[in-house]
Amino acid sequence: MRWEQLFADMEAQLAAAGQLALEAEAADQARAEYSRVLLADRLRVRRGEPARALLVGSVPVEGRVRTLGAGWVALEDRGTEHLVPLDAVLWWESLGRGWDPAEDAVALRLGLAHALRALARARARVRIRLTGGGPLGELDGTIDGVGADFADLALHPDDDYRRRGSVTASRAVPFSALVCVSSLAGA
Repeated sequence: MRWEQLFADMEAQLAAAGQLALEAEAADQARAEYSRVLLADRLRVRRGEPARALLVGSVPVEGRVRTLGAGWVALEDRGTEHLVPLDAVLWWESLGRGWDPAEDAVALRLGLAHALRALARARARVRIRLTGGGPLGELDGTIDGVGADFADLALHPDDDYRRRGSVTASRAVPFSALVCVSSLAGA
C-alpha cells in the first residue's frame, strides 16, 4: 500500500513537471512570435478603428486607421485625411494587443511615393507638416510631382486653385522631412 502511494505521488510530480514545462514552452513560443510582429501588423488589425499618435515636433494626430502601405498609414478624422510616415511617429495609443500579419503583398509594396503621387494626380490641396516645426514648418499647397525621395509642392493661397498665376513658391520637400500630409477643407 505504501508503494502505491509513493508511485502515485511520483506520477503526480511527473505530470506537474510536464505541465510546467509545457506552459514554459508555450510562453517562450508566444514571446518569440510576438518578437516578429511589426508596428504595421498592429495597425492593420485596427482598420476602421480609432488610433492616436504623437508625431515628431509634438504634433498630435488621431483618426480612424484607413489604409496602410510600406512605411505609412492613412488616418481619417471627421473628413480630414492624414498621411503619416511611420518613421515620424513617436508613440501610438489605442492599438490594443492584437496583430494581423501582412497578407496583401500589393499594399506592402505601395510606399510613401505611391501615396503622394496619388495626391498629385488628384490635384488635392494639402498641408505638409515638417520635422522642424515652427512658423515655417507647415506648407499649404498642391503636390506638383514626386521623385524617388522628395515631393515638389506648389504653394498658393488657400482660397485659390493651383494655377500658374496663383503659385507663390515651389518647394522640394525631402521625404525625411515629412511628419504628416493632411487634406485641406474644401480640397
